[in-house]
Amino acid sequence: MSFKVKKILAIIIALTMIVFALGGCASKSASDTNNTSSSQSDSDNESESTDDEELFTDRDYDASYDESSAVKITLADNASSSDSNSVTISDNIITITEEGTYIISGSLSDGQIKVEAEDSVKIQLVLNGVTINSSSSAAIYIKSADKVFITIAEDTENTLTNSGEFVADGDINVDGVIFAKATVAFNGSGTLNISTDYGHGIVGKKKLKFTGGTYNIKSLKKGIVSKKSVRIADGTFNITSEDDTIHSDGDVYIIGGNLTLASGDDGIHADEINSISGGTINITESYEGIEGQKIYISGGNITLKASDDGINAATTSDSESGTGNEFEADEDALISISGGVVNIDADGDGIDSNGNLEISGGEVYVQGPTSIGDGALDYDGTATITGGTVVAVGSSGMAENFSTAQQGSILVNFTTTFSGGEVTVTDSDGNTILTYTATKSFNSIVVSSPELKKGETYTVAVGETYQTVTLDDYIYGSGSGMGGGMMGGPGGGMKGGPRG
Repeated sequence: MSFKVKKILAIIIALTMIVFALGGCASKSASDTNNTSSSQSDSDNESESTDDEELFTDRDYDASYDESSAVKITLADNASSSDSNSVTISDNIITITEEGTYIISGSLSDGQIKVEAEDSVKIQLVLNGVTINSSSSAAIYIKSADKVFITIAEDTENTLTNSGEFVADGDINVDGVIFAKATVAFNGSGTLNISTDYGHGIVGKKKLKFTGGTYNIKSLKKGIVSKKSVRIADGTFNITSEDDTIHSDGDVYIIGGNLTLASGDDGIHADEINSISGGTINITESYEGIEGQKIYISGGNITLKASDDGINAATTSDSESGTGNEFEADEDALISISGGVVNIDADGDGIDSNGNLEISGGEVYVQGPTSIGDGALDYDGTATITGGTVVAVGSSGMAENFSTAQQGSILVNFTTTFSGGEVTVTDSDGNTILTYTATKSFNSIVVSSPELKKGETYTVAVGETYQTVTLDDYIYGSGSGMGGGMMGGPGGGMKGGPRG
């Protein structure tokens, strides 16, 4: 074949590839447009975007209802009543089958509200002073619908409980006080109490959303658990569970609200994305405080206590099933902190990424481990700091500094172990850069701040004991017990001793 023919064929092939590429791009653009438009509908086909406006629809926030046109359901043992054909009552099981708003009041000592409607139907349940216990199933069981809005009526207290072993509904393993196979959006300003000694608090096989209300949940297993995602915009949450308090097999998004969580396992767990951009979160007890493959913190006020790692990024599904290795590096794991205030008290690693760690803003304070086998900061990939303030104290045994920095980052190890105390960093003129009070034992400190400048000299002190370092580069002191210390470390000169 001649060179000219080869050249013509090459041009034809190139043009064909461009046409196919453009066609593919056009197809993808149309798909993306459809996804964006559906995100503001009330159906379950909502976008998984992290944009706050895409996470919630207007109706998710809307707790209003027209009492005059709504269906009334009054609960009473063996005497529940409703005048609507869309409500059937049998043996204390109240079943709702049609679209509409249903205002529910009264109590059942052993019964259930059940939603069993077409997959295209949207239903609003208004809890207006309700007490429901089930001895063998969910107090509210949403078996089928497109989407259900559970509105906690203003100035009301509502209590849902399970008091016995859960019994499956055919092949459906009903195992929560509220159990939903449809997307559920919780709103309103009243109070909802949920408790069970046998299963989970709230279970969603699709999305669970919260835009208002007060939720007091006590459960043997998980507090709030979703197959797809848990999304919290507002509300007050007091959750105690022997397993994870908030769990998603997919993603967790928290953009507001007030959360107090006490967990026997993880405080907030997502198999995939765990994103916190607002709210006040206090994890008073946990094995690991916040866990996910990718963790993004861009706002909020977070305080957590963990008996193992404070914040942990790893592929979690394998390790939970016992088939994975929790110490295995994961190139997809990421902890990214760009805002907010984070206070960590961890007996294991303070911040632990099986992949990368990125801090670009916010304030991060870590009281890490006293054991030599863990560190206040731990990562398997790279750790980059480009902004924000970090103070991390812990054991020198596995201490690590950031691997890349665009501001000063100092790691110093002391021969003395302090039983708490005030950490102070000052510049060569005696001006205070930052202070932090630790309440646990430590002999290693990592500090980073935009005020730590390359070429300057700083003093890191704990009480009367101090070390003086010069930042010849942005990073002073490296990892695994080799940085700082009384022998100095790469990146700068150092001298130290008692003040006097």
